[in-house]
Amino acid sequence: MQHWVKSSVALGILLAGCSTSQVEQTSVPEPTRQTIKVPAGLQAPATPGQFDIPATSATAAGVDTRAPAMVLATAASSRMEEGDKLSRVWFDRNDYTGDLVPFLQQMLKTQFAEQDVELVQQDEQGLEYVTGWVTRSEEQGFWFWKSSEQTEQARFSIKIDARTHGRSASMSVAMLEHQYFTPEAALSAQATRRQEVALLNQIIDRIGKEEIIIAKANKAKAPDVALEPGMDKDGNPALLTPQPIDVAWSQLEALFGELNLDVTDINRSTFTYYLSYEKPEAGFWSKLWGGDEKPVLPVANGEYQLVLSRIKEGTAISLRDKAGEHLAAETMLALHEPFVQAIRLARIEL
Repeated sequence: MQHWVKSSVALGILLAGCSTSQVEQTSVPEPTRQTIKVPAGLQAPATPGQFDIPATSATAAGVDTRAPAMVLATAASSRMEEGDKLSRVWFDRNDYTGDLVPFLQQMLKTQFAEQDVELVQQDEQGLEYVTGWVTRSEEQGFWFWKSSEQTEQARFSIKIDARTHGRSASMSVAMLEHQYFTPEAALSAQATRRQEVALLNQIIDRIGKEEIIIAKANKAKAPDVALEPGMDKDGNPALLTPQPIDVAWSQLEALFGELNLDVTDINRSTFTYYLSYEKPEAGFWSKLWGGDEKPVLPVANGEYQLVLSRIKEGTAISLRDKAGEHLAAETMLALHEPFVQAIRLARIEL
């Protein structure tokens, strides 16, 4: 029995080896494209050549394969003009810039002062500047053995060209002089423009950051509150704002959230908001960390109407009970302070 098992195993291995040795790897020949054979007496059709790949040399030494330099108009006031071949960007006056040319002049001085690069004014109007040496370096080594080796330096001319109306101005950068300390830093015409655009983009980025700083400062600034207690045209107690009635109406919903008032219905034709009021309760975290609490109105929880009416000086705002009856003059006078607090929290103009 053992002789039979051994003979079966040996036979299986022998057959497997034979089948493996007989397998041959075959390669499929690549298809070849044949040109059209034109019969005698006929002309071959015209072959378009706009998609032909031009013949090139075996090496591509000196070819810059990087993406072309682009001016990035990332500041809110900046824009590009299509087809402009210069290293130039345009700026338009907005709420962040104020007077445009003085703003751009200050930004140039700030930018190069932060980089510790000299900036020399070339004219009395402050529309043309020349920079000191702007250096570029490469770091070598790592950790404690890291060192910086200067590879090149350049000086630039920066010009501001303002429109006569003063709301728009362009800023252009041109390289005046270049020095390199390694053969790899020698500049071509394309590399020169790349460095001009890089410097211009740094200036645009600095202006964009300044616009963000100004925007945050404006947002943090407490709005002026013009709301005052008084009387409507019928002699009833009310809160008076110099804003037109449409402007006051559009801003009130932002105010309701700060006063814990929920809108249940509106009547735009009579400028009436139907409201539900519940006194706010200080949350656990605001008690623990001393957070700001919402203003509390000197009225009981319940349903109310807030009615706007036109007056000669602007708009009268009166809070009334559920039936539309005017509240007491003492209550309207006590409403003034929480309304002022809510206006400042909502950062609206009333």
